[in-house]
Amino acid sequence: RMKVRKNITLSRRANEYLKLLAEEKKKSQSEVIEELIEKEMEEYKAKKKLEIFEDLLKDITTYRGKIGDKTVQQIKREIGDEL
Repeated sequence: RMKVRKNITLSRRANEYLKLLAEEKKKSQSEVIEELIEKEMEEYKAKKKLEIFEDLLKDITTYRGKIGDKTVQQIKREIGDEL
């Protein structure tokens, strides 16, 4: 992957935590930051998928595993493709 250089400012505390994490994981500080961002993004995407799914279910009065002519599994796959 192509890398982009970033200049960031951290509190002393965050800097110490970053150093500790990098040492413990035997990785560079950049790798630790990238992993944390990736993890946060995965959590964000999962939350958004759940919100979309819950919005679909709000208007349903009778739920039988289908929404219109689609099953819940089909809708989940479609939502996954959107994010």
